[in-house]
Amino acid sequence: MKFIRIILGCCSLLIVAALTGCGGGSGGGIASQASAPMISGVAATGAPITPAMNGVVTIQDSATPAHTATTPTDANGYYSFTAAQLSGWSKPYMMEINYKVGGVVYLLHSAATASDLTSGSATINITPLTDLVISNLAGTVAANVFKNQSTYASKLTSTALATGATTLKTQIAAVMATEGVSASVDLFRQSFTANGTGLDALLDALKVTQNPVTNTATITNRLNGSTSTSVLGSTTAPTPLTAPATAVPITDLQAITSLFSNFSAEMALAPAPSDPKLLAFFDQTNFKQDGKNLANFLQQITSNPTILGGTISFADITLNPLPTWITTVPTTATASYKVSFTVQLNGIPNSREEFIVYKNSAGNWIALGSQKVAKARMEALETSGFNSMTATRVNCTGLFPQVRDDGALGISFAVVTGPGLPAAGLLLFANGNTQYDFSLAAGDVSTYAGTATTPINTSTCMFNSLYPMNDTTIATIPDGSQYTIKLYKDLAPGTPNAATATLVATYHPILAAAPLTNALINTTPTATTGLFPTAETANPAILGLAQGSVAGTSTIAWTAPTAPNLYASAVNIYVSNAGGVSNQNMIDVAGNVTSTTLTVPLLTGANGASVTISYTDNSFRNYWTSF
Repeated sequence: MKFIRIILGCCSLLIVAALTGCGGGSGGGIASQASAPMISGVAATGAPITPAMNGVVTIQDSATPAHTATTPTDANGYYSFTAAQLSGWSKPYMMEINYKVGGVVYLLHSAATASDLTSGSATINITPLTDLVISNLAGTVAANVFKNQSTYASKLTSTALATGATTLKTQIAAVMATEGVSASVDLFRQSFTANGTGLDALLDALKVTQNPVTNTATITNRLNGSTSTSVLGSTTAPTPLTAPATAVPITDLQAITSLFSNFSAEMALAPAPSDPKLLAFFDQTNFKQDGKNLANFLQQITSNPTILGGTISFADITLNPLPTWITTVPTTATASYKVSFTVQLNGIPNSREEFIVYKNSAGNWIALGSQKVAKARMEALETSGFNSMTATRVNCTGLFPQVRDDGALGISFAVVTGPGLPAAGLLLFANGNTQYDFSLAAGDVSTYAGTATTPINTSTCMFNSLYPMNDTTIATIPDGSQYTIKLYKDLAPGTPNAATATLVATYHPILAAAPLTNALINTTPTATTGLFPTAETANPAILGLAQGSVAGTSTIAWTAPTAPNLYASAVNIYVSNAGGVSNQNMIDVAGNVTSTTLTVPLLTGANGASVTISYTDNSFRNYWTSF
């Protein structure tokens, strides 16, 4: 089971890009503190981008080759360049801040035009919002604009930047009003301090995610989870974000962010599952995470080698209204939310999770877990499966419903409905192995026959829980779509009957992002190799080890996908025999690895073996390849 299924900082997750060298001109240097700044401002994502994050701003002009200079930020995210550094440069200028969170590089951008400098100096901020304005103007992520600035210079005019900022402010107007930020605020030039108020509170309240593969941008209101997605460069006005139905103080978001930060710090100390300081973060009586009680949950996370050594952190924390079915929040609680958050391992996104969190009468925030009695999720899945019978590789895309009875309640099957699915929904059934997710049935709930239910045909896509989709259907699924998963238990064990089954629970998971289109994953070999690992090897071979008498290990290695924002998450070994028995061994892996070693499970009569490598993108789609 992937680490992301076991557990749960505070900067907005943005596009990760590699640093590239810039052309000649006047060389880089730290701005002199004795000289008056010509261009200065604050770099922040809500929290300031500081020297502790290796925050370095590069400014370049529109000449070919470009002139460049660099300067670090200070503890408040402030940066500056002097007139002497920029003498003789060609306007407009672009600024790029390069910083690290947990060892992962992030980039943000901004721009300054000739009219900004008519008075001799200018305040130019660098934030997720300035970055998005530039991306929208250019029709590509701002990092690409910075790499090819002379090509895009004609688009970086004061009029174009102002128009782009006005369009963006219309999109986020509800959040601006909530935080008391004037509609006339200048997103590029407004002086501010990264102190959690005013414009900085607005940055705290927004999450901006840009995806260079789909060329889209999504803004999330972190105070209620509402989203607005648009195509970069599109002239179609994006749907505005909505405000919470009930006012949500930004201080609640900031306090819950501190809760997760403190939890991360405690986990860095490698606590025992019974450590009182660790237990204090949780409601010890009512905690439940996808069916697991607190003792089981803490035992798993404190013994998981992937997160030992202070590698875990949390980002993109979003508050949502408390679901009506939650009954375990104490009546003495003064505030409560469903909190969605990104789990990061070594700064690399690993999963999107959720906890119920409440503030007790003493003013402390307490975590209840998801409160779900079983695993019930919906994600997008892209697969590249190797069919050993035909010696061919086939790519598939679609929805990936995940159900597992981790609470050991005897759940027998589930029905999933929502955008892009048949009206009768999808049927998932318990396949007899409690370690695995339920299998997807070939038919709807009317075909349910317990473990004898006919499963979906996996001969093409090689995955037993993928619901394959065509591009017309995928186009009907908006990012952030809500699904319904109903969990049922047979009235009499061993006597499957959907008509008499008992409804155990109903959940409404959110799909972070729609599946990629078949056109995108299959258009060219380049697209295919860009999204999936290649050159996979297992040494020694898996099947030979599985047929042995003593357990052995195999080193799995591969070449990472070349598309941006893809992170390794898990490696699985499967062995099977003619009797239908299968064994599995899985390991969570760090997002930047390209090899790992696993023990191969022994199996009498083993005649089949495969390895799967899983990746995740920054929209939490799954990428699965087998060999």
